[in-house]
Amino acid sequence: MTTKLTRRLSLLIMLLTVGLSAIAQDQVIDYLHVGKNIKFMGKKFELKWCSHPIEPYYLQEWLPKGETFDNYEQMFTVSLAFTEELSVEFAVEAKVRELEERAQTDSCCFYDVYENNGEYMIDFIVSDGAGGVINMVEADIHHYKPVVVDGKKAVQLNFYSRRAYGDDIEPFLKTLKQEKPRWIEELTKMNIVCKMK
Repeated sequence: MTTKLTRRLSLLIMLLTVGLSAIAQDQVIDYLHVGKNIKFMGKKFELKWCSHPIEPYYLQEWLPKGETFDNYEQMFTVSLAFTEELSVEFAVEAKVRELEERAQTDSCCFYDVYENNGEYMIDFIVSDGAGGVINMVEADIHHYKPVVVDGKKAVQLNFYSRRAYGDDIEPFLKTLKQEKPRWIEELTKMNIVCKMK
């Protein structure tokens, strides 16, 4: 494996790991200057968590009022990675590999990838459970695009996550086919412009 590819893989693994879990913090900072509130599908989301673990990476997450990360039903996320080493295609390929690996143990893991003019959408569903019982299903739409922020190349990921638990899972799954195209359309039309100052 080349040194450049090794660096890219190491960076991507770190970025994916950082974004997997939210931890409590005293101050939530709008690093990306996109606003303390975001509106999606007619619902207001409030900025609840941010992370800037290393210089090239920023992550911010919004939840509807009253929801928590422990048991959320909806979440909106924007992340930004400044790096010459990481392309949009490479980030998408890494997410696809992650989903393919998850599909080995998650019977509800399915995904589709769409490309349009260098931007990508990954539409996927995953689940969680124990003892053969599914207790949570999550449907996500990830929108990856190349951007330039303050003169620097970056990969921006905007995504919407929707979850259902317990008895709500079956009705949730029945509505996904008609709901997801609306999520994709709105996410594609959103003009979230990140700024660092």
